[in-house]
Amino acid sequence: MDKFKHTNRLVKETSPYLLQHQHNPVDWYPWGVEAHERAKTEDKPIFLSIGYSSCHWCHVMAHESFECEKTAHIMNEKFINIKVDREERPDIDAVYMKSIIALVGQGGWPISLFLTPDCKPYFGGTYYPPTTKYNRPGFSQVLEKAFTLYNEQKNDLVTRTQKILEKLRLPESSFDAGLIRAHRLIDEAVHIMEERFDTEEGGFGSGMKFPEPMNYTMLLRHWARTGSDESIQMLDKTLTKMAGGGMYDQLGGGFHRYSTDRHWRIPHFEKMLYDNALLAKLYIDMAQATKQDLYSEVPRDIFKYILCEMTSPEGAFYSSQDADTDGEEGRYYFWEMKELLDLLGPRNAKIMSRYFGVVPSKGTARKNVLYIKESIENLVKLEEIAIFELDHIIRTSKETLLQARKKRARPFTDKKIITGWNALMITAFASGYMVLHEKNYLEVAIRAGEFLWNNMWTENNILLRIYSNGESKIDGCLEDYAYFLEALIALYEASFDLLWIERANQIATKMIDEFYDEKDGGFFMSGLSSEVLIARLKNSADEAIPSANAIAVLSLIKLGHLLINKRYLDIGTNSVNAFKQKIEKNPAAHSGILAAADFVACSTTEVIFSGVLKDPAFKDMQDALHQDYRPNKIVAWNENDQASNLIPLAEGKVTVNGISSVYVCQEEACHPPVSSGKALISLLKPPPEIRLNIFNYDKQIKDTEIKEQGKFLGVMDQIFRQSGLKK
Repeated sequence: MDKFKHTNRLVKETSPYLLQHQHNPVDWYPWGVEAHERAKTEDKPIFLSIGYSSCHWCHVMAHESFECEKTAHIMNEKFINIKVDREERPDIDAVYMKSIIALVGQGGWPISLFLTPDCKPYFGGTYYPPTTKYNRPGFSQVLEKAFTLYNEQKNDLVTRTQKILEKLRLPESSFDAGLIRAHRLIDEAVHIMEERFDTEEGGFGSGMKFPEPMNYTMLLRHWARTGSDESIQMLDKTLTKMAGGGMYDQLGGGFHRYSTDRHWRIPHFEKMLYDNALLAKLYIDMAQATKQDLYSEVPRDIFKYILCEMTSPEGAFYSSQDADTDGEEGRYYFWEMKELLDLLGPRNAKIMSRYFGVVPSKGTARKNVLYIKESIENLVKLEEIAIFELDHIIRTSKETLLQARKKRARPFTDKKIITGWNALMITAFASGYMVLHEKNYLEVAIRAGEFLWNNMWTENNILLRIYSNGESKIDGCLEDYAYFLEALIALYEASFDLLWIERANQIATKMIDEFYDEKDGGFFMSGLSSEVLIARLKNSADEAIPSANAIAVLSLIKLGHLLINKRYLDIGTNSVNAFKQKIEKNPAAHSGILAAADFVACSTTEVIFSGVLKDPAFKDMQDALHQDYRPNKIVAWNENDQASNLIPLAEGKVTVNGISSVYVCQEEACHPPVSSGKALISLLKPPPEIRLNIFNYDKQIKDTEIKEQGKFLGVMDQIFRQSGLKK
């Protein structure tokens, strides 16, 4: 006997988000022909609900309204109800999010939108409470108003929907826009960021703080080109504050979605794969630029978290972890002072409570979110303790707390595998291998890359988006193709396996065929083979994830140089220029595209290796290349001229007298080959000098620790000698 009172059509879906609603009393349909045809046949408006599995307010609305028998009755009687997972269908989400913004001026999730039977939006918003509160109308009132509008004001609806469609279908690119002045616009974008920058807490704005990895990358690129102290200062302040705040999981690693306060302390607790991929790559880039320990430690902890909690048995990566546990947001991550005392003992609990800002609970228990309140330097003085002993206490205490936390009820993990998000993490792991010198990172990246190729790239040369419960489905969007193309190139740069370039060429060709706009330039979000929606959009601006147009262009330019493919280079350059008007209107929202424009505007540095991969001299030269931040470089490998058929850039670049060699080409001229890391560095443009006192901090701490350990060992040696004991 079925223990559930209700079961709807979502029971046949594989999306964890849709399955969360399979037992609602609402007669839900998945997006598709059946729902659309019934709406037309019965002349009923459609209620469209779009969310995702780790969305807190999606859960709230589901509990308050979609689980309510009374509310469900109204919905079933008067509407055809469709539920969409935005992570499965970003194309649908983009169209109707833009519709919401056109209707009410702002968007967010869950999307709660009312459509005509032909899927044209006419009324709606985001989250609605069950009754009027938070300055929002109650959902029952909204349902009645939407029904009345459709049945009694149909003539007005035609005008209403037409205005929305006109906004959706406005041209987003044009070949007539003219040439983009990349560096002027980058400087302007950085200036806008400077005006918005929180000088005390880092990040932008004075309220909630969101990670903005593409803007942060723009600051790093700007520093690399200009040597701007201001750009690197803004970036360092932000990233150190983020890593020390509650938005970063101080025990388990990984970043939460965003901070609800200015100080990065109280997060919105969901963890997204894409956030952690993008931020891991950014911290690695900063490790190259600054050589500071923090910037290599954070990505290592992120990768540890991903491998422990977010990796499938097949080697791919899960999409997200929920913010809620047992209906309470953040419960898994809260701590009480008493727990620290019980687990760590009085002395260590005192130290860790100071370190993590834990205070005795008042009223509601377990509400401390761990963040770094006291620096190591201050704690050494406050506790009158040797720095190496303090380091030991912090490391062991963190592990004790982590193991205790693992015994709690864990947040739900959305185990669907999304091609584009996996590709972002593959790129991060490949970068981690090249910069942090962890061999297993490359193994992880290759395994995930092989999974995507074997399971998501079909015999018909279609890239699929979703893998769930052993089933691959849903045609990929532009972001899947673009991010995967970027990942394939990164896998080649890390491994020098030509197979990845062969695959990259296949993906690039299909991406152009499916998404490129030959008439006006740029790439559409949805492909020619995909379902036709009420509008076909292009997105040049970055959101929580980079603009897919930006990554498509960057990757095509890289691949175009490697393959000496003029079409790839022309499409990349033309697509950047096609978005000129939108970029000029809001350059700070287009950091990704501007990074591509920077690549086009700057002369690239081509670095071609030749030799045996396992040769120590070869590895020395590789390490030398990756020790500094150099964003606009093309990297290739040629062993005995074997790669030249596939990678024309490598033609003729062979070993000198059988010795591993490297060729550097800049501004269309190539230097004579060299055979050591030191010689390679001498050929490359030196990175800007960093003139910030803050960057001496790691060294100061290390020097102090070494001195104190030396003193301690000296004292112990004396004790051993006096006692006559052997060490």
